[in-house]
Amino acid sequence: MGFWLKKINLIINNKKVICLKKVERNPKYNTVIILTGAGTQATNYAIFAKQFKETEVIIINTPGHGFGKSLTQGEALTDGNDLVDFQVNVIKQLIKEKRCSCKITLLGYSIGGMTLLNIINRKLLDENVFLCLLFASARFTRHDNEVIKGLFNKETKTFNTKSLIEKNCTNKTPWYIKYLNPNMISVLSTTCYADFLQCDSMNEISKNELMIENNKRIIAFLGENDFFFSEEEMRKTIKNFKNRTFISLKDYGHLFILERPIKAGKLVFKAIKEDTLKSS
Repeated sequence: MGFWLKKINLIINNKKVICLKKVERNPKYNTVIILTGAGTQATNYAIFAKQFKETEVIIINTPGHGFGKSLTQGEALTDGNDLVDFQVNVIKQLIKEKRCSCKITLLGYSIGGMTLLNIINRKLLDENVFLCLLFASARFTRHDNEVIKGLFNKETKTFNTKSLIEKNCTNKTPWYIKYLNPNMISVLSTTCYADFLQCDSMNEISKNELMIENNKRIIAFLGENDFFFSEEEMRKTIKNFKNRTFISLKDYGHLFILERPIKAGKLVFKAIKEDTLKSS
């Protein structure tokens, strides 16, 4: 974990929840809260978060997410509604304990983006969220259920990482892989499978809960080679936002935010600054 991140301990429903925070003495912009993607935990976003100048950044550790312990207590969540409830409760507690500004820029990456969309659609944090950042995500995943299941070995309860990366249409290995135990490089744990079950659950929720129009601003980023989410679906998703911007990431896939955290962080922060100037 980078020295610029401070650990925040919360107690929610009698369980310990850990968030990491980039502290800023005199923040100029709204607090950015990051909802993480599958198979990752808050520490994987440390370099990305560092690129947000004059900005407080809080990264939520979701139970079960990540290659090792996610630091947050509790079993991996497999239901989309449970994930939405968890994220909302954490953000409300952060505001209640004055751990962040009441004005929030909510950033959702991958499954975190699906959570973000449900939060906005249900108006669960309506008065606090002022800007939405959707990164490599949309209302529906485009992955074929059988493809994902083909990557998972039920006997060993592991994922084939190499196949996952190949099917993600990227020629690069995620930067954090090299820091892992060598025995873990070829497989992901069963908690990652729980994350994909969350995606399936989110898809079901989206079928039953149509996205309604809202007055929020959204900036959406998507790699041209994203395996899990399509540009068509993302554009369809952000049509429901009053003010929307779409940014295509040429030559990159779903893992761009992890493969190139400095470039991704600077890109997102630039978009926040430009949006702040427009709306001020």
